[in-house]
Amino acid sequence: MLEALGYRAFGVNSFGRAVRVMSGIGFDALIIPAQSPASHEPSHAATAKTMQPNIKVILVSPVSLPQDLSASVDALIVKPFLVGSLGDALIAVLQKLH
Repeated sequence: MLEALGYRAFGVNSFGRAVRVMSGIGFDALIIPAQSPASHEPSHAATAKTMQPNIKVILVSPVSLPQDLSASVDALIVKPFLVGSLGDALIAVLQKLH
């Protein structure tokens, strides 16, 4: 999906794998899919930012997040979403890098 928008993407099947990959490769952005409102993805965002302080985190969630849980999240996309919404979120957070 991201390649169709002109981005280079690297996919992993778990956050543990993402942490291992992030320990050796720098990334501009991380997209974290939330599986449920009670899942730990906001803490995953904080972990990613500890490892790579300049990384931008986009959370794809079935619900909006409370303000206190979203401090480490740079953009939120609520499911269901259009592919263009993901592209728009990437553009918005990556512009903050420069």
